[in-house]
Amino acid sequence: MAHERLEFPRIDWQSGAHPLERKKTGALGGATLLRFEPGFEDPNWCVNGHAGYVLEGTLRLAFDEGVVEVREGEGFVIDPGTRHRAANAGRDAVAMFIAPRGAAP
Repeated sequence: MAHERLEFPRIDWQSGAHPLERKKTGALGGATLLRFEPGFEDPNWCVNGHAGYVLEGTLRLAFDEGVVEVREGEGFVIDPGTRHRAANAGRDAVAMFIAPRGAAP
């Protein structure tokens, strides 16, 4: 069984799929620090499950049923198969810790 200690302060920020997204992920993947700059809006719907905690800023999550804002100090859980996409409509960056939660059906 593999394991990894994630020393996030020593991991370099990498570019994400979106120009306003940066991330820090260990070699085993999974647990990630994400940073969304102001104006970030994911154009794609995601159906992967996630559990996360917002470290700074306000994350906007759009679902088929509506929009939810998750503020600094709050967490979220999204079941696999639930369509969603993230955005940062604020003036400050959003930083969060996020980990996968199961596989999409």
